[in-house]
Amino acid sequence: MRFIVVAGLFLLLAACQPLPHPLEDTAPPPNSPLMTPPDSAGVMIPPVSGAPGKSAGDLADAMATALQDNDVPASTGARNRNSFLLQGKASSSDAGNGTVRVTVTWEMRAADGTVTGQQEASATMPRAAWENGGAGIGALASSAAPELAKLIESKAPPPVAGTEPLIAVHVATGAPGDGGQALATAMSAALRRSQLTLVDFPGAAPNFIVEAQVAIAPAISGKQKVSIAWSLNRADGAQIGQVKQENAVEAGSLDKVWGLTAYDAANAAAPGIAALVERARQVAPHAS
Repeated sequence: MRFIVVAGLFLLLAACQPLPHPLEDTAPPPNSPLMTPPDSAGVMIPPVSGAPGKSAGDLADAMATALQDNDVPASTGARNRNSFLLQGKASSSDAGNGTVRVTVTWEMRAADGTVTGQQEASATMPRAAWENGGAGIGALASSAAPELAKLIESKAPPPVAGTEPLIAVHVATGAPGDGGQALATAMSAALRRSQLTLVDFPGAAPNFIVEAQVAIAPAISGKQKVSIAWSLNRADGAQIGQVKQENAVEAGSLDKVWGLTAYDAANAAAPGIAALVERARQVAPHAS
């Protein structure tokens, strides 16, 4: 499921010349570079083979979360034709005293099936934890995720600390399920890929703040219209501009997990947010 329709880019900067509206009234074509920034294809993670019932799915969920924590779009339930596929294969052996030694080999494949890399993770845990799943198996994902993330991350150089304005991304409001945090995480990742610097270290004070307001209409014929208004504000709360999106999704599909839908929305909106930041810096460089 793609969330790509951008309804408009509204610029509210005062005392400046007319600004370009690259997203106004039209959606970019499906193969536009705007819609395919680095890392936007995402990673699909099926249940881990060789793991007992519940653990197979819990391991996939844990890896999706761990990759998202490393700024990589990941999901256990959605993919597109450009998505990477991350498959896990588990084996276990008795370690005595009611414990087992578990090893999971994670193999990353590109959309064309080419193997791009592998990572192996091992842990000793109570047999009950392995058989019943849950949080106790998370280490088998979190320890491998950073290296797996490097297999698809952008190769662009990071911004130089201290030379760029700092941006904070707040949890979205009005979103059902995990959408509030998922949208914030996805937008943070998208802005980093746009070479913008986020407030992610102690004592940092943002120059700009990104907020999102989500509205979901009642279901009609099995569909719901989802609207997202992304706002860029200055640190004092003054609004600089907005990027607005809307799209129709299957009714109830976002009630629990947003998955790659959050990244589709953020990837489509991030260029507009980046344009607002750049224009704000040109108009009032002393504020950045």
